[in-house]
Amino acid sequence: MSQPQKASQNEYWSVDSQPAKLSGPVALWKAPAVLATFAILSMLTLIVLQNDTLLGAFFPANDWIFAPVPGQHFIAIRHFLLVFFVSFGLFSNGPFLTRLKFIADLCLSFLVICLAIDLFSVFLSHSFDAPISLRNLQIATGLVGFALFSARLYSWGEMPSPVHMKVTPTHPGRSFGRFWILVAAAGVFSWWVNQLDLETVTWLRGRALLGGLGPGVFLFLPSFFLLMYFLAMWDRRKEDQTDDFDQDVTIVIPAHNEEYIIADTLKAVDRAAGHYKGRVIVYVVNNNSVDATFDVAQATFASFENAEGRVINEPRAGKAHALNKGFAAVQTELVIRIDADTQIDKDSLHLALRHFKDPQLGCLGGVPNTQGRSFFERARLAEVLINHGYYAIANTAIDGQVAIPGMFAVYRSALVRHLGGFAFGLNGEDSDMSMRIGELGYRIQVDPYVRYESEVPATYAHMREQRMRWFRSAFHITARCRQATEIGNPSLRGWVILPIMLLNTSVRTMGLPLVIFGLIEFLEPFGTGPRPLWTAIAAVILGAPTLVGVAAVLINRTPRAVLCLPEYTVFRLMRAYFTLESMLSVKLSGKKKTTAIHLEALEQITLPHESLLENGAVRTPGDA
Repeated sequence: MSQPQKASQNEYWSVDSQPAKLSGPVALWKAPAVLATFAILSMLTLIVLQNDTLLGAFFPANDWIFAPVPGQHFIAIRHFLLVFFVSFGLFSNGPFLTRLKFIADLCLSFLVICLAIDLFSVFLSHSFDAPISLRNLQIATGLVGFALFSARLYSWGEMPSPVHMKVTPTHPGRSFGRFWILVAAAGVFSWWVNQLDLETVTWLRGRALLGGLGPGVFLFLPSFFLLMYFLAMWDRRKEDQTDDFDQDVTIVIPAHNEEYIIADTLKAVDRAAGHYKGRVIVYVVNNNSVDATFDVAQATFASFENAEGRVINEPRAGKAHALNKGFAAVQTELVIRIDADTQIDKDSLHLALRHFKDPQLGCLGGVPNTQGRSFFERARLAEVLINHGYYAIANTAIDGQVAIPGMFAVYRSALVRHLGGFAFGLNGEDSDMSMRIGELGYRIQVDPYVRYESEVPATYAHMREQRMRWFRSAFHITARCRQATEIGNPSLRGWVILPIMLLNTSVRTMGLPLVIFGLIEFLEPFGTGPRPLWTAIAAVILGAPTLVGVAAVLINRTPRAVLCLPEYTVFRLMRAYFTLESMLSVKLSGKKKTTAIHLEALEQITLPHESLLENGAVRTPGDA
């Protein structure tokens, strides 16, 4: 007797989970080994740094500072970074000799930069009587260290080949101008508030809601994004949209072993089609499924009342292959990609498509939702309101949004075909597409009123696979869109946003080690100066993100999500751990792909007319 087939929802691992040429498996013991090695090395080296007479003579600040600098610091950030570089490099993904070279490159480069910064501070002090305090020096070198880690991992790691891009973003002068004005305004506001010495700020710091360890400027960043968000919402008052939009649209749904949920997804689409005035065509692209995905989709199409649909087979494994097969068959000007585990709200089509009266709008996304039935769902609810309902909208104020998630994304079909379709063999094919559409000069937008529910992983293993895949994507997109980062191409996304994405990934990677290091320095035998307050250590975990979270959920009119913030805080620690694992998966080689590849346009195909019937679907010959 044959064994019963495992449920599809448990088969989350696919060919897209870990691109074989770019990343490798990470054993469950590896990240704990990094953290344990880091803790042991930190304690041993801090004792040596404190008690060795010769080192004390050369480095009286108890950190690797090469010049006399006035002031005190609360954490030996340079020592932290050097110990982390060694600990991470020892367990990174590559041959032993390559790992040693990677460690040497990181440490030597960082020390040289630190020496240059220290000499520059001495020059300012002697030439202009403008000494830089030790605290500010540590902030600067900390930021440099985080940036150096992401830059060196990017240069040593196996990355996708760059592609030829036409980099002509919309109004680059306006984008850069707004960016620097907002930076200046947030900086002045943060400085002003700091000078006031407000009791409110003191109260927040005393409860670990502001402040922290390391090089973070915790009041500046919330101020900067809040100003961007208000500017983005002001811009939307002038947007030209219409409730009478009725242009035909095609929906492409790639599906691999989705028999357990594809019917719910299609029924939600049919309901939404009933609230939209135009014709709605649905293609389910059956991607090498071994379950009943094809039959369930066909049966659901047969019960459709508002939309039309059919199933297309794509035998090549990989979501990008399935998407390209579906997009090649699209005949309408507008197309929506929806994940097979995503159920859209009944008004989603109407609310999303009305924006496309603007011919300069190239791609649009919405905000995911969850029902909050589990720890992961509750944490995810807060996460999406913050990331998609707040930060993503704020980025549109400077035309800086990169990623429109493929859970629900609307495109002009001609743009996707012109750009060669979706990329296979990397993580983040959805972000790659929206990034390149934006660099063509089209607007990228997020509408917070467009809602949909996308499946949240139910198990730790599934969440780990998803987040490792997501967190690698920042590096993959930067490598693939490298031409947008070049000096000759004035692109805010390429010059500012992509580097910030890499920097943010680096900060998350070191989040848990930074907490561990703060706790070690908090203990009596290991302190290198005034001890970090427990509130400063706790603020690494809580801090400004908690305040931003409260603001984001209230701005998005979802007050119930405030109750999810404690679980989101715990989940942020899990994200930091998954980011560490994700970076450990990057294959080190030191071989860079310098030649940009030319992409051919995605060839449009015509499906047999009789294969698509209103209020039903039939099987096309060759698809069975």
